[in-house]
Amino acid sequence: MAKIIVDGNQTLDLGKKGRPGGFKFERIFTKDGVFAYDTARWVRKDIKMFASGETVFSRQNVEVPEHWGDNALKITVSKYIFGKDPGTVEYEDSIKQIFDRIANTYTVWGYQLGYFANEKSAFVYNQEMKYMLLHQMWAPNSPVWFNIGHWEQWRWGRPDLRELLGNKGNDAYYGVETRNGVEAKKSLNAYANPQASACFILGVEDSMEAILKHQYTEGSIFSSGSGVGINISSIRSEGEPIAGKGSASGPLSFDRGWDKMAGAIKSGGKTRRAARMVVMYSDHPDVFEFVKTKFRQEEVAKVILQEHNVICGLRQLARQKLADGTPEEQIAAKMLLSTPFVVDKTFSPAMDDLIYGQTLSNQNANHTVSMKSGFWLAYKNGTKYATRWVKDPSHVVREYFPNEMLAQMANAIWNNAEPGLHNNDIINFWSTFRDECMIETSNPCSEYLGPVFSSCNLSSFNIIRFYKNSKFDIEKFKKAVEIAMVAADMNITKGGFPIPEIAINTVNYRTTGIGFANIGGLLMSLGIPYDSSEGRAIAASLASLLTSVCYSTSAKLGAALGEFAKYPLIKGSMRRVLNMHALMNDELKKLLGLKAHAHKNEDLPNEDSFTARDAIEGFKKSVGEKVSLGSEWNDVVEEAGRLWDSLKKEPVFRNSFVTCIAPTGTISAPMGIYEEGTTSAEPEYSLVKHKQLSGGGTMTLINGLVPQGLAKLGYSFEQILTIIAEVSGLAGAENFLHSKHVSEHLEALKSIADGGEICREISARLSSVRDEAEYRDLFKRMCSQSEKGTLPFSDAAIYFGCGHMEGVPWVDERTLKVFDCANTAFGGTRCIAVDGHVKMLGALQPFISGASSKTINMPASATEEDIVKSLVESHELGVKCIAIYRDGSKANAVYSTRLDSGEIQDAWRRVVETASQIRQQEHANPVRKRLPYRRWGQTIKFTVGDDINGYMTVGVSETGYCAEIFGRLGQGGSFINGMFDAFCKAFSIALQYGVPFDDFIGAFRYMSFDPSGWVRIGDYNEEGDKPEIHTCKSIVDLLMQLLDWMFPSENGRRLRQLDQDYIAAMFTSNGRTMTVKSVERAPLQTELPLSTPAPQKKKKDLAMSSALTCPKCHSYAYVFDGKCRSCRDCGYKDGGCGA
Repeated sequence: MAKIIVDGNQTLDLGKKGRPGGFKFERIFTKDGVFAYDTARWVRKDIKMFASGETVFSRQNVEVPEHWGDNALKITVSKYIFGKDPGTVEYEDSIKQIFDRIANTYTVWGYQLGYFANEKSAFVYNQEMKYMLLHQMWAPNSPVWFNIGHWEQWRWGRPDLRELLGNKGNDAYYGVETRNGVEAKKSLNAYANPQASACFILGVEDSMEAILKHQYTEGSIFSSGSGVGINISSIRSEGEPIAGKGSASGPLSFDRGWDKMAGAIKSGGKTRRAARMVVMYSDHPDVFEFVKTKFRQEEVAKVILQEHNVICGLRQLARQKLADGTPEEQIAAKMLLSTPFVVDKTFSPAMDDLIYGQTLSNQNANHTVSMKSGFWLAYKNGTKYATRWVKDPSHVVREYFPNEMLAQMANAIWNNAEPGLHNNDIINFWSTFRDECMIETSNPCSEYLGPVFSSCNLSSFNIIRFYKNSKFDIEKFKKAVEIAMVAADMNITKGGFPIPEIAINTVNYRTTGIGFANIGGLLMSLGIPYDSSEGRAIAASLASLLTSVCYSTSAKLGAALGEFAKYPLIKGSMRRVLNMHALMNDELKKLLGLKAHAHKNEDLPNEDSFTARDAIEGFKKSVGEKVSLGSEWNDVVEEAGRLWDSLKKEPVFRNSFVTCIAPTGTISAPMGIYEEGTTSAEPEYSLVKHKQLSGGGTMTLINGLVPQGLAKLGYSFEQILTIIAEVSGLAGAENFLHSKHVSEHLEALKSIADGGEICREISARLSSVRDEAEYRDLFKRMCSQSEKGTLPFSDAAIYFGCGHMEGVPWVDERTLKVFDCANTAFGGTRCIAVDGHVKMLGALQPFISGASSKTINMPASATEEDIVKSLVESHELGVKCIAIYRDGSKANAVYSTRLDSGEIQDAWRRVVETASQIRQQEHANPVRKRLPYRRWGQTIKFTVGDDINGYMTVGVSETGYCAEIFGRLGQGGSFINGMFDAFCKAFSIALQYGVPFDDFIGAFRYMSFDPSGWVRIGDYNEEGDKPEIHTCKSIVDLLMQLLDWMFPSENGRRLRQLDQDYIAAMFTSNGRTMTVKSVERAPLQTELPLSTPAPQKKKKDLAMSSALTCPKCHSYAYVFDGKCRSCRDCGYKDGGCGA
């Protein structure tokens, strides 16, 4: 038994070597004498995730690579680390243990199966793979992270779990090649032959037994962490006759049940959701109903998650504004709170929660219509197409023009982002299986397109890791692809499968799905727009190199270990497809101005509605005009061409299908793509975004490649810092400055006000920050509030930024194009054009075995006509599969560029605007607001001169404002008392109709007529809080002075020394309490600013209200100065002050 030391204190038992021969692996990433784990620092951290202020995941003291970002750590640890309870034998507390499970297991398998020439090659393979995992260069699909290594871990000193796991898991089968073909064997358990494939394609026959068995098969696949695709067109349509009497219920009825079961099963036993792809042909009688299925469900979701949730948030805000809002906000609050509301709680948009997870149907599947060759021929010819019975195709159910179908699909996509579209003719044009079978469906994300009852294990590269020192490292990439291909092929031999049919067919065809991600990030870091001929040419070059290296490795594996079992049957179609790949690489060379081969009389694939000529023309339209990329990328295309040429001479291949561009959702985390990059072949969705995780919780993602792209375009450090702050706020600036070095650049952060609105806000906020300690406190508070979901809306922009750089005045058009994203962010206006997405798919398609799992993003303003245009364009450009997402089409989007509070604030502003209009209408048509029958008042006694006594009583509203006055002056029945009473009534009615209190004070203060003179408030020698009023020019002047004192402007014209508790008590009678608004006790010196400042009016000079004509200059400016008069215009004084 061979053993090797794979770490400083870890020995790996390889077991017994298999067949002689095998690969000799040489180092390219690691060095002799240095273990892979020693090329990075390791630390221990507590990993936590929050959602809505609550902790949704926590794991203490986990050993992690120090250079990994927080997003990478959170997802990798929460999704892939094994065991739940510390102290149990299966518990893992280090990312090293995950890497060991993967790399050590592949090393053992490879040695025992004859993939490695000797122990040294096994050791090198082990170290190189660990280096790739540690430095985020590559990641296998999720089932590998979930399932591999638990059975074998005793070989490197971890606890032996074989007895513990012996009877656990579902039944599993593996394929074995015999003289009579491939046979399925039952595995000991699900861990001895672990499920390592992410993609499964199933078929179902039109019988009750097959339909029920299909349910079991899907459940087995989901429980091990994988997804399935199925074409339900084989089941009779609704209304077709069945044996005996009656008619069929149709495939949609059965699919609802399958989908519900999928939602009940967590993928891999973790928090990751199961995934399904459901396809229906364009000629199935139920296809029009199929198109509308998810649309109808989504309408229900939008009512609850968009309308209901926003109203709940508005009601919560209304309760707050009812007490301390502006008059318009209080009106808006009353409007909202008076509306009947049944359930005053919000519902979660998470896919596993009540609405999507338990209430709605068909939420665990992607729906797709597969357009057969005849559909596109009918479209081109302007003729009708027909749907037909499944069992009797001669029976036509409906004839329709293809435009009818495209229009209905566009309507559903506009409202729901589904269904997708498969171009079945293009799929089978590129199919290596064409000589034996037609491809009917795909995996859930449409990248794997293979025979029914087959599977594919995926893995992807972070493509930017191979671009160093202004050059793409071709040799390192080729070696990395070899390592990935060997692992993928081992998954086929050693992997377990849920049913015998899949075990047999997987070994029959040995399909692998190697791909790459972060092409959008690479282009951004190079300063090249995603939507450009240069960008598409680079992507096509890399795809061509990837697939040619994979097939080259497959040829070596075939020579060493044997061809795949079905190779003799599909050799012809496989050779035609390889010839086509080589031809398209030469077409790429022509576009780059390089020398290309002539391809004469070669055997090429062909379909009725799609030919080799169509493929060439579509590719040219996709890439665009001829481009010049420079020698670094020309070398990539030349190397791919060399490999394609050599493949024509290879006699055998180990694998029938080798590459596809997977969505790299969860596995983007361990590759570091959530910190700096883009998933799959996507562009950046938004430079700042918020991602909902499939098991609950949210994550804020900020693209870390923006600084590299800006530097490539020639921007200075200070300019880059300013742009980063504008785009991604303090969070992005902190990341850019690497946190520890913020103190060195604090003054620079304070000086970024020329960058845009966000920069000005940041600069203003930091202006009072004196040192790094104060800055650190501010940032930690915002960071904590962000994680817990309690970050105030006013701080969100400062912390996250606006997501775009359009507001920076000195950023040019070329730069904006480089950083255009799939979605328009916040207040921005730019995004990648729709055909920019479709053309990228067209540029990649000729160089990959499968398809690209990529979304066509459209802005919210896109029309149904735009969608139809993209569907048609996909066929013209030679794209196999297309999925369209219009911004706002789904109530629950995986990526969101807006915070929920922002949507509520927007809605609140609209409600307040409506309330303001209502208030303006009320002012235009005044309504009297009377006091209730029981009101609170205060009375003041006063004396004018020596013998005129009077009383003034004020009625106070429940919020503390003056609402009426009345009183008595002199003898009852006298002329002066009657006039005083009439004035008070007129004053009160005017107040209650909304005449501003301040206007009364300004109009009647200083009015002069008898009686007037000296004034006494209260009785002689009375103590207490009394106004300092000693004279008046008239009774009306005295009233205004008293009211100005009782309701001071400094107190917002509310009653001085307001006692709210006393008011509340006064409004209580006979056990019935009147509703009283809550108003805090407001001392005289307290300033109460309005939430929305009223328009500034020119302050009226009250002294001018008593002005007379000046005896000298005759201007109307002769006013009181104390007890004398003087002219404000010429300065004349009357001398009454002893002058």
